[in-house]
Amino acid sequence: MTKKPTTVKEWEKVCNNLNKALNSMMADEENMQARLDKLEEQLTMTVGVVKYLEMKLDRLNPVRRN
Repeated sequence: MTKKPTTVKEWEKVCNNLNKALNSMMADEENMQARLDKLEEQLTMTVGVVKYLEMKLDRLNPVRRN
């Protein structure tokens, strides 16, 4: 079990450690959001390429529909 801080200095150390952990988590969240934004952009571009290629295939191999 961890000893409860009893002095101002010990409490400052606890608070500083919690602040560092919080700041680290916030930075991680920002980085994750940036990565998700980039993945979303890449997915959108990929969908556009797939649609373009489907259109090209349809022009090369028209299927007669009755």
